[in-house]
Amino acid sequence: MSKERMIEALNLSEEILKNFELNEIPMQNIILKCLRLARLLNDIENLEWIKYEANGYEKNREGYLTAKSWQATLSSGRRYYEKIGEEVKEFAFTETIGVMEALVSASRQRMEIARDPNISVASNSSINPSLPRGNSNERMSIIKTIKNYTEKIEKVRSKLYEYIVNVNYELKFSNLTEDIFTRKRNYVDNALSSICPEAIQKFVSVYENLKSDNKEDWANAIHSCRRILKEVADHLYPSSDEPVVVNKKPINIGKEQYINRLMLYVESKSSSESYNSIVGSHLKYLGERLDSVYNATNKGTHAEVSHTESERYIIYTYLLVGDVISL
Repeated sequence: MSKERMIEALNLSEEILKNFELNEIPMQNIILKCLRLARLLNDIENLEWIKYEANGYEKNREGYLTAKSWQATLSSGRRYYEKIGEEVKEFAFTETIGVMEALVSASRQRMEIARDPNISVASNSSINPSLPRGNSNERMSIIKTIKNYTEKIEKVRSKLYEYIVNVNYELKFSNLTEDIFTRKRNYVDNALSSICPEAIQKFVSVYENLKSDNKEDWANAIHSCRRILKEVADHLYPSSDEPVVVNKKPINIGKEQYINRLMLYVESKSSSESYNSIVGSHLKYLGERLDSVYNATNKGTHAEVSHTESERYIIYTYLLVGDVISL
C-alpha cells in the first residue's frame, strides 16, 4: 500500500471512530464509510460482509439466505438462537440498518402521539364516572419495538466498531514502524554516501531485484547485500594477509573475511560489551547466511530463497550497516 493510501485510510478510520463515539451521523452513513475504508485497504474478506450491511442480504428463490449472506450474518453479529418445539435453531435477522433506524425513529414519534391526555373529571353523583381507556397497551408495544430494533442495531454497531478499532491500531502501528525504518534508512543512506557511495548504488539494485517475480533476482539481491557488507568492511577495516591476534587467538582478516573485519571494527569503536556481543552475533548470523547463498550459486546449485526471506536479509543488512557506521 502506498504511503498516501495508508494516510488516507488512517484519517478515514479516525473519522469513523469519531462518528461512532459521538453519534454524529446515522449508522447507515457510517456503514458506507466503513465500506470505503475496506476498499482502500483492499480488505476483501471484511469488504464482503460490510457490502451486505450496506446493500441488504441476498436471498434465493425459496426466500432463504444465500450461503455468502448467511456467512456474512456471522461477521456482523446478526445470528441468534430460538427454541422451536424441542429443538434449538439458529437464525439471523436481515433488516438493513437503514430500515431499523427508520423504524426506531417512527416508533419514537408514535410514542409522543400515544401519550394519555390529561383528563379532569368532576361529578355530583355518588357513582364514580367511568374513565376513558388509556394508551398504555399501545405504548408498551411501541417500547418493545424500539427495544427490539435498538438491540439489533447495537449488535451490528459493535462488530463494525470492533473492525474499525482494529484497523486503526494496525494502520498506526504500520505507520510507526515505517517511519522508524525510514529514519534509519535516511541515516544509513547519508552516512554511506560519504564513506562508501558505491554501496548506495548496490542498494538501488537490491530494490529493483525485489520487485521481480523471479527467484534468481531475489538471490541476486542477497548477493548485493553481501557485496555491500564487504565494501563497508573494506572502507572501515581494510583486509590484510596477516591475521590479527585477539586474546591470544589469531583472526583472519583477508578479503573474504569481511564479517571478521566488521566485528573487529565494532570492538575497536565501542566500549559496550553487550553492544559488541549483540552486533557481533547478528553480523555472524547474517554473514553465514549470505555466504551460503553465494557459495551455492558459485557451485552451480540453486539456493532456495523466498521473497520474504530476501526482504528480511535486506532489512538486516540495512540495520547492521547502520549500527556499524554509527560508531
